[in-house]
Amino acid sequence: MNATRETKGGLGGFSYRSIGGIAVAILVLLFIALNRDDTEVSFVLFDAQTSLWLALSVAAAGGFVAGLLIGRQRYRR
Repeated sequence: MNATRETKGGLGGFSYRSIGGIAVAILVLLFIALNRDDTEVSFVLFDAQTSLWLALSVAAAGGFVAGLLIGRQRYRR
């Protein structure tokens, strides 16, 4: 029984999927950092004046959590 795992593709032990995820995360963080102006945000029943970076961070975090919850069902067996 061989205890080592073979990796298929990727760079430096990371899969292409991981590399793509890291690249997207870096781009999102860069986009958030460059958009620091104040803006008005409207959500269902309320309006708020907030920093654009905060609104973008909340949206990115929500997308991340949704992706985790959706992706978890696909790989569960």
